[in-house]
Amino acid sequence: MQRIVTRTLAGVLGLGLFCGLSACSTKTNNWKFTDSQGEIRELSDYKGQIVVISFSNTWCDPCKEAAPFMQELQERFGPHGVKVMVVSSWEQGDPQQWMLERGYTYGVMLNGTEVARKYKVDQMPTFLVIGVNGKVIYRHDGFSKRTAAKLTKVIDKHLKKHVGSSYAAHSG
Repeated sequence: MQRIVTRTLAGVLGLGLFCGLSACSTKTNNWKFTDSQGEIRELSDYKGQIVVISFSNTWCDPCKEAAPFMQELQERFGPHGVKVMVVSSWEQGDPQQWMLERGYTYGVMLNGTEVARKYKVDQMPTFLVIGVNGKVIYRHDGFSKRTAAKLTKVIDKHLKKHVGSSYAAHSG
């Protein structure tokens, strides 16, 4: 147990991403990835938007449980400019086919293992919320109903702060 705690703490402190239930202020790296259409994308392509990332894969049971929630985020916040995506990491299956079969419409970025390593991801799923300023404002490892509620609250609050009254009038 001590080894796991030490490894996790070292990874978190190494990137300054200990966000837990509080806000982070870590600037993200501008990493590149391939989207499901085979196009090379950069995180900077989404500058000025809130980006919700789930480091995930098709064989992880908690990741499968989180997938419908990611779709809910897409449907609720996508129309307000929030980019919701899964970064497929340590994948053994076909994430595009898996999402297509289930009707999920949020983004999928392929071959994300290197990006996951840069963020010291050692538990799946791991969620990041990147604010409009390009900084990580929230990180959470694992998934539960409480995770879903907290992520929703963080996104909602950030949208109200940065988009203002036009979002607040449409949110319920």
